[in-house]
Amino acid sequence: MHRLLCALGISLLVSACSSGIETRVQSAGVTTLESQTYAVTATEYESADLKIAHDLVEGALTSRGFARADTAPLHLQVTVDSRDASLAVGSTAGPQSLSPAKRRKPLQSCADKEFRVGITLTRVADGSEMYRSRVSEYHCRLPLAEALPIMINAALADLGKPRGSYSILRSGIE
Repeated sequence: MHRLLCALGISLLVSACSSGIETRVQSAGVTTLESQTYAVTATEYESADLKIAHDLVEGALTSRGFARADTAPLHLQVTVDSRDASLAVGSTAGPQSLSPAKRRKPLQSCADKEFRVGITLTRVADGSEMYRSRVSEYHCRLPLAEALPIMINAALADLGKPRGSYSILRSGIE
């Protein structure tokens, strides 16, 4: 009986950190892009994580036939942020907020952070959004830089065929 209780206790502790990871995706835009050439505005205040995200996005766009140019019909903007997941973002509480606070799981050993990636392709001529994707995930221990490749793949999966809001559940350790 003692061994059974120990095994059950260990299982509960491990399951608190090894549940599935939910990737929340929101995408919108046109189904065909007129141009596959884009420009990026350089900034001198780019964080290391934002630099990694830019490189990953540009690599993914290149593999899809896009090309970067100094002047182009499309402008690429990439955003990255990380916040304490227990903080709600927005002017209302609950599910109507921009990003509701996340509660800790039972027996969770550390506080979650919410990682968010935004990718926007805007037509320079008139400012219209040709594609916009926002992706977010909660993580307890994983550094943002390690989550970025999966998040960016999810953000660009709908390029040319935006699907609105949905979630992807994958196995992994938060």
